[in-house]
Amino acid sequence: MASNSSSGLRYMNKAHSELNGIYNKLSSGKRINKASDDAAGLAIANSLAVTVSLSNVGKRNIGDGTSALAIADGALQQMTDIGTRLSELATQSANGTLSDSQRSALNSEFQALSQEAQRIGATTSFNGKSLLDGNSIKIQAGTDSSADSQLTVEGIDGASLSGSVSSFDISTAAGASAALGGVSSFLTNVNSARGNIGAIGSRLDSARGNLDSLSENAAAARSRIEDYDIAEGVAQRAAAQIRLDASTAVSAQATGLSRDTVLKLLN
Repeated sequence: MASNSSSGLRYMNKAHSELNGIYNKLSSGKRINKASDDAAGLAIANSLAVTVSLSNVGKRNIGDGTSALAIADGALQQMTDIGTRLSELATQSANGTLSDSQRSALNSEFQALSQEAQRIGATTSFNGKSLLDGNSIKIQAGTDSSADSQLTVEGIDGASLSGSVSSFDISTAAGASAALGGVSSFLTNVNSARGNIGAIGSRLDSARGNLDSLSENAAAARSRIEDYDIAEGVAQRAAAQIRLDASTAVSAQATGLSRDTVLKLLN
């Protein structure tokens, strides 16, 4: 009878431990709560969690890069507007029907706008980082240290762009005619710079889309590995509770049952 009692207690402890484990999984929603639950699965799930985290940081980096590009493009748009007005002023001043005083007035506006273009090139920045100083910007978009994980925004030299029109003087018809060609080149260069910004902006959008997909798939894979099937868990809890109740009842009556009968009841 002592053997029956010992067997009953052993099965009762086993059922109790199993039930506790099921409750832990149900309460956490996780199939893996400690390494002993599934060591390999835990390692893979943790690796996927890191991938999700780094992907989210990469998306924030790309978002910052997109914001910087938007500011730079806005500044270049202002330069385009200035260039258009400079061209208008030069065209007007080149007209032979104007007097010297009229050309002088046009030149005053021309010089003021040229200086404003230079100021825009020198002061445009994002988070304290100059955007039109000619230096490229590296954006960490990937999840590792390889060169492929970085996107390069080529530098735009705002001083060089604006400087191309600062030397002109349209107070004379000849000077105005010379300025027309210079302003035309200025506008061409500004538009080219804006085209480059648009191209890298499109690439950043694609990189963000890739990180969205990577993060989503990694999160789904992690969920499949470590999340607990609640419906299955509820069924297992019911079965474990029955075994615990049975083992408790059997243990209480073990002295009156044979060893074989105890084992049959518990199994």
